[in-house]
Parts: sequence; structure tokens; C-alpha cells
Amino acid sequence: SFEHQVIVTELGYLFRNFITKERGGCRVVVSPVDVQLDRDDYTMVQPDVVVLCDKNKVWDHHILGAPDLVIEVISASTKAKDTGIKLYKYKNAGVREYWIVDPKEERVIVYDFENEKESKVYTAEKEVPVGIYDGKLKIDFKSIFENSWT
Repeated sequence: SFEHQVIVTELGYLFRNFITKERGGCRVVVSPVDVQLDRDDYTMVQPDVVVLCDKNKVWDHHILGAPDLVIEVISASTKAKDTGIKLYKYKNAGVREYWIVDPKEERVIVYDFENEKESKVYTAEKEVPVGIYDGKLKIDFKSIFENSWT
């Protein structure tokens, strides 16, 4: 949907600006990008937003192995897959942090697989700290949701 693409674009922009400002070695990529999670031919996913900090995982047409951060913007048609199968696959493949953005409910569920046992749920009223950057980057979803034109 239009709303989905606006949110993905905005997130890519915010991450790119932070990485550039901090002179970081990571890269942000927005969909479509193939990610071969398990280093086999059976687990290929296309996350909405990927932050990758290991350039050795970049192959010609895809990423081979777990990105550092994955963001999925869910819709009614993708909710079950993003909150079930993909959550399981991302965690087991070694993704450090996984966000599920729910524009309809205006909330973000954050799984910090490196540091937290439980997920955290953020409403649009609270900025979401990026764990892989130790909270130095915080995303204001209230602004993103308000400006998505829905």
C-alpha cells in the first residue's frame, strides 16, 4: 500500500542519515532485497528494511546470512507470517534486532535478541531506541504515522 511504502521510505531515510552522520560502517537497504538467512537455498526472505554491518555478507544479488536489524511493516495479509514464521527464522538465524511495525495499531514491537528475553511494545507516543546503536538513534513513529496520509 501507499502507507506501507511511505513508512519504509521514511525509515530508510532516518537510518541512512544517522549512519552517514556517525560515519558508521553499516548500510541500510529497503525492499526489495533478498536475504538468504540460513545459508541454504530454502530460506530466502525480503524484509522491508535491513541494516547490515558486515559487508562480507553482500553477494551479487542478495545478502547471505543474518542482517543486524530487520524491520517488517505489517498489513492484514502479512501479519501472521511476520509475527510467526519470520520472527522464528530471524531469531534462529542470528538477527540481532527485529522490529514489527503495525501502522493500523500505531505501535512497534521490538525484539532485541542480543540483550532482552522479552519483546517490548512501543506506542506512537514513545520514541523507539535502536538497540544495535545502543539507543543513540531513536525513531519518532508518531511523526511517521501522522505523515503517512492515511
